[in-house]
Amino acid sequence: MLIYTTTITSRLQYSTDFSGKEVIGKPFELTSDLNYYQQHNTSPKINYSPARISPGEFWIKPHSLLFESKIAEQAIECFDANGQKAFFKTEGDLSFDIFAASFYLLSRYEEYLSHKKDMYGRYAHDNSLAFKEAFLDQPLINLWFKDFKDALKAMFPAITIHNSPFSFLPTYDIDIAWSYKHKGWWRNLGASIQSLVKGNWTQFRERINVLKGKQKDPFDTYGWLNHLHQQYNLKPYYFFLLATKTSRYDKNISPRQKALQALISDHLIRYPVAIHPSWRSGDEYSLLKKEREILQNITGTKVVSSRQHYERFTLPETFRRLSEQ
Repeated sequence: MLIYTTTITSRLQYSTDFSGKEVIGKPFELTSDLNYYQQHNTSPKINYSPARISPGEFWIKPHSLLFESKIAEQAIECFDANGQKAFFKTEGDLSFDIFAASFYLLSRYEEYLSHKKDMYGRYAHDNSLAFKEAFLDQPLINLWFKDFKDALKAMFPAITIHNSPFSFLPTYDIDIAWSYKHKGWWRNLGASIQSLVKGNWTQFRERINVLKGKQKDPFDTYGWLNHLHQQYNLKPYYFFLLATKTSRYDKNISPRQKALQALISDHLIRYPVAIHPSWRSGDEYSLLKKEREILQNITGTKVVSSRQHYERFTLPETFRRLSEQ
């Protein structure tokens, strides 16, 4: 499907690539050549420009966002569109600019602006448009594109609409590989004393039984998970935290431990293995590189995937650091 626009920008390219994959299963074709657009009469086309050009087109009058290069506060007023919240109201065959509105949410545009931080230094969720307008729990872009597909189908009955099949990808962050095992006598002694001081006798007994080999470590669920994956033909991703020092939020055992290295190697035989950056790497940027290199040394393969620590995410710094690595 062809889209005409007066100016092709990287933002517009990003949004229409995404939109095309949602609607027809591949990126939309963009052109700023008006003659080429007018002569293109063999298939459906979209006019994304300030004025309607021909009667047989689907017209969306654009908002300015996708033609800007700066990041600035946007004047946003939500309204109802087919029972869903929408914004960037405009003229045409849709009541709003779906390309600009989708870009605003997909890019997490508002997180690049000045904002209040939460207790972990992240963008506080109650800053967001989604929270303020009560659509935080809705797949709003998917709902928009369902209506968009219906509108295109009504205008172009012969169009083939793409509907993505459902898929399930289990992913696991291995922040703490074992609850008691392989942590060394000093950590176990300290934790045991703490359990006694707090009167947590159940945890104390469980720890002793695990360390004596009388009971399985409660975090050792890897065989059970493997069985589930085989039973349902699943291909999960495992993300290992490999902090070189323990801290309040980095409690995994040392990556120098043979047990953890063996666990990683065992999973590598079956599944993709990747990095889960430590808490401390959010403050000490050099640690991400170090942790990635540790994992590569264990696996002997290049690490190309990461799942960010949910408490350590800021834009654009996090994306830039991940891109560098």
